[in-house]
Amino acid sequence: MNRSLSFVLNMTAAGALLLGVSACGKAKGGPPQMPPISVRLTTVAAIDTPIEIISFGTTEDHASVDIVPQVSGLLQKTLIVDGAVVTNGQPLFLIDPSDYAARVRQAEGLVAANQAALDLSRQTLERNQTMLEKKLISAEQFDTLKTQVAAAEAQLAMDAAALDEARLNLARCTISAPFAGICSKRLADNGTLVAAGVNRLINIRSYDPLDVEFSVPEQHLAILREAQARGSVRVEIVPRGETNVYTGKLTFIDNAVNSMTGTILLRAQVPNADLRLWSRQFVDVYVKAGDIPEALMVPESAVQFGKQGTFLYAVTPDNKADMRPIRTGVRHDDMIQIVSGVAAGDRVVVQGQLMLHPGADVAEPKAAATPGAAPAAKPDSHS
Repeated sequence: MNRSLSFVLNMTAAGALLLGVSACGKAKGGPPQMPPISVRLTTVAAIDTPIEIISFGTTEDHASVDIVPQVSGLLQKTLIVDGAVVTNGQPLFLIDPSDYAARVRQAEGLVAANQAALDLSRQTLERNQTMLEKKLISAEQFDTLKTQVAAAEAQLAMDAAALDEARLNLARCTISAPFAGICSKRLADNGTLVAAGVNRLINIRSYDPLDVEFSVPEQHLAILREAQARGSVRVEIVPRGETNVYTGKLTFIDNAVNSMTGTILLRAQVPNADLRLWSRQFVDVYVKAGDIPEALMVPESAVQFGKQGTFLYAVTPDNKADMRPIRTGVRHDDMIQIVSGVAAGDRVVVQGQLMLHPGADVAEPKAAATPGAAPAAKPDSHS
């Protein structure tokens, strides 16, 4: 065998040996193991939790009425200014009462005349009663006298009703507020000829109490109805841009769910004696619908949403990720109730879910060492 062939055989044997060693090494060691996924954990806590349903809505005046005259005439005097705060029964406008006062006097005269005619008819009937008994007049004549008395009584009643109507129309010349509230700007000036039931003079809105209308998802309906059955349901509102909290109560639940939005309309009533709230303000609404004893609560960041629905990752005792379908309940202070899927004391992932998958190894990093004392603060340059 020449040297060239011997060299080739030796190299082939060496290559085969190296391949065998490499294959043996791979078979024994396998692929490198992935490090545990770093996550942050918390423990499911059983907490007595208030049921607080959060929504937003608008304030609405409790009543709004356009003031329209009930009699026609010349608007003689305006007794309020634009935007006035008025009380129930306070005079607002005066329509010229001259014509209506004259009609009252005319009706009073007719009543007096018919009263005199009735008195005379009754006296005549009484005198003829004796003559009928002595048969000095016929029964037919006496019946005629009785009919005259009845006719006079009917005429007097008609004239009395006309007098009442005339007095009522005279009183209606003074237009008063039907309730306490706040006026709009005037819609007619003095000297305007106004018609009964036609011309608007002003608008009044009642602001105490004030209504608040809002909607909540239909899944809260059962909770709200149960709370209302137990008694008054407290509602708190906070106007946008404010921190003041106004407390009232739930007064109305609509009789049907809005099929377009899946929500139900509610109304609350809030005292507003100082008139700090105004109509059509946007407000945040907090409905206090009771309490849930020992509700299972986790931070909202633990809850995830996927194609199969709502879920979270729990961690098993051997530090494996366990994906669990869940059903959520009420929210309170950045916490959310887990109705099903976890138990009290379970560890759940609240941060780091992006890289997780079922069965993945997880580890929570240890807290960093407490740094040394911070350097003293620099003195304020403005001091």
